[in-house]
Amino acid sequence: MKILKNKKTYIILSIIIFIASFSFVIILLTNSFGEEKTNNIENFPESYRGYLEELTKKHPNWYFTPLYINLDWNYVIDNENVFGTNLVPKNYSDRWKNTKPGEYNVEVDAGWVDCSRQAVEYAIDPRNFLNEVRIFQFEGLSYSEQTNNLESVEKILYGTEFYNQKVSYVTSTGQTINMTEKYSDLILRGGKTSYVSPYHLASRIKQEVGPFLSHSSISGTVPGFEGLYNFYNIGATSSSEPMGAIKNGLQYAKDRKGC
Repeated sequence: MKILKNKKTYIILSIIIFIASFSFVIILLTNSFGEEKTNNIENFPESYRGYLEELTKKHPNWYFTPLYINLDWNYVIDNENVFGTNLVPKNYSDRWKNTKPGEYNVEVDAGWVDCSRQAVEYAIDPRNFLNEVRIFQFEGLSYSEQTNNLESVEKILYGTEFYNQKVSYVTSTGQTINMTEKYSDLILRGGKTSYVSPYHLASRIKQEVGPFLSHSSISGTVPGFEGLYNFYNIGATSSSEPMGAIKNGLQYAKDRKGC
């Protein structure tokens, strides 16, 4: 949900994305459309097909699969449209905000107020996001033997120092190890081992540590944390201490080393 700040975990949509050829799985509510179906556009409700057909004209190697679930549309909207559950910025127009007396413009979080039912309906309806830009918000995170490949991982890493680069790392004793494998090799293998999309792993690395191998989280040389790496900045919570966030992330890696 791009326009809403959701105050609880509630997954409505999911899309599995691939780089060379894209495969999208869109979860639909069964109330309107019936039993589970799979594969191509003809298996979608009529109101979805025009959007998907336009996408396939531009991207013939994209594939779409509907997944029907036993959730009624009105039931979902009713449960999402509870005060404080979904928020919008306070500076949004009243069309997006809950205007009920006593709830209008009440800040649930700083600068965020309860949204309108109309906003919830907009955010949950997949048809509002079936375009070349917004469809990627539904990326699925599962590994796929059929579509995940080394070439596509390298495409994601292009423009960074990880691209087409063999792995070198520093051990806790300061020894430099030069591997014969590239970062893309390890990312693909890591995705397969963990059943997580390697495209997601590669993208998260770029997002969390940027394009440079010199980032402190992955340098292996931070005093007190030699030989430790955190490519995803997991546990890297902010701190007033110099390099506090980096150290917190490396402490997280240290505590879970060997797990």
